[in-house]
Amino acid sequence: MPRRCPDPACGGEVVRPEGEAMSYCVNPSCPAQAFRWLTHFVGRGAMDIEGLGEQWAAVLLERGLVKDPADVFFLTREQLLELERMGPVLADKIVANIEAAKKRPLSRLLFALGIRHVGSEIADTLANEFGSLDAIAGAGREALEGVPAVGPKIAERVYGYFRGERQRRVIEKLRRAGVRMEQERAAPTEGPLAGQTFVVTGTLASMARSEAEARLKALGASIGNSVTKKTTCLVVGEGPGSKLQKAQEYGTKLMDEQELLRLLESTK
Repeated sequence: MPRRCPDPACGGEVVRPEGEAMSYCVNPSCPAQAFRWLTHFVGRGAMDIEGLGEQWAAVLLERGLVKDPADVFFLTREQLLELERMGPVLADKIVANIEAAKKRPLSRLLFALGIRHVGSEIADTLANEFGSLDAIAGAGREALEGVPAVGPKIAERVYGYFRGERQRRVIEKLRRAGVRMEQERAAPTEGPLAGQTFVVTGTLASMARSEAEARLKALGASIGNSVTKKTTCLVVGEGPGSKLQKAQEYGTKLMDEQELLRLLESTK
């Protein structure tokens, strides 16, 4: 593992968090990190600002028009037209798409913020559980861990993220720009497995893991990415890995593929 960021404009310290495979530059001003954050923020599945691809993200950062993702919402047509090879049609399209992005669901904004370990499903779960970005930001570790599918690692990342000075400044700029930060909380899930959290690990012979998760979810279950003390049941396929060990430590109920099939059949 390199000790310093390979970006020649940065050179910041590189660390590997305990229990993780990836290493990261910890310099908040790292140009490479700023680029990755911006492209993730405007990309599909996040704020989905069509027209602001990698090429324009690099230009905006280089010209100093954008220093963090929130700055995107303060770009003007006039600023865009000053950029080389930016015509009025594309500038108008980008401005319109930026305006539309302000109305994206809270879950999309939460995913776009780039909190480590918070993918689109976890973002959707947190948004439905808390209903507003302020509520998520103000939640304690225990409250976050109490959400189905959110384990200690994710809870710690979310908790720490919203206590960073830079992140708070970004969120305040998003607020000033009029970005949507609330949504209606989803009605409680109904079905025979309502209130239960399942995690599926390993390879299943009869169906893809994603199909098994979708079928369990259709029956009211919450689906987790990691085994926590709140997990009701771990469905174990071939090659389960560390999740099986964690479930055994917690005393979590284990279910093999045949038991899963019987459960799905009996709850039709």
